[in-house]
Amino acid sequence: MKGSSLDARPFWVRWGTREWAFLLLQLFLGLRFLVAGVSKFHGPGGFSFSYFYGQILPALSQPFLENSLLPAWSVKLYLGVLPYGEILIGSGILVAGRNRVPLILAGLLYLSLALGQMLIGGHSTVADIAIHLVLVVLALRLLETEKKDGDQV
Repeated sequence: MKGSSLDARPFWVRWGTREWAFLLLQLFLGLRFLVAGVSKFHGPGGFSFSYFYGQILPALSQPFLENSLLPAWSVKLYLGVLPYGEILIGSGILVAGRNRVPLILAGLLYLSLALGQMLIGGHSTVADIAIHLVLVVLALRLLETEKKDGDQV
């Protein structure tokens, strides 16, 4: 522990602004991904894989198949695994604590979503995705700043 004593105060007293800011970002981003993934399976009859693969996936695929040069197999593969990736990344962000791996995966997923929207001309959606990407970058910066402040020079 390098000469420091254990602080017996509860975390909500010990935590500074960075810890609270990171926690709020972590909760927002984790829940955002989790809800986005799970909601793709929610239809009029409740949660169903057949609803996603029968109605949501074809509706999501159509703009990409009509307006981009992407092969149909790649569009269907990407969109078919997207909700599972969102659920896994959201869960990872929520339970990983101060681990940056789920945040990096979230940033990469947002980049891929933005690229897809750029290919079909969804410029307002790209701007919305960019806001979420900035939040991921901010969360990563908060982790980096925390590590630098704790280092011994």
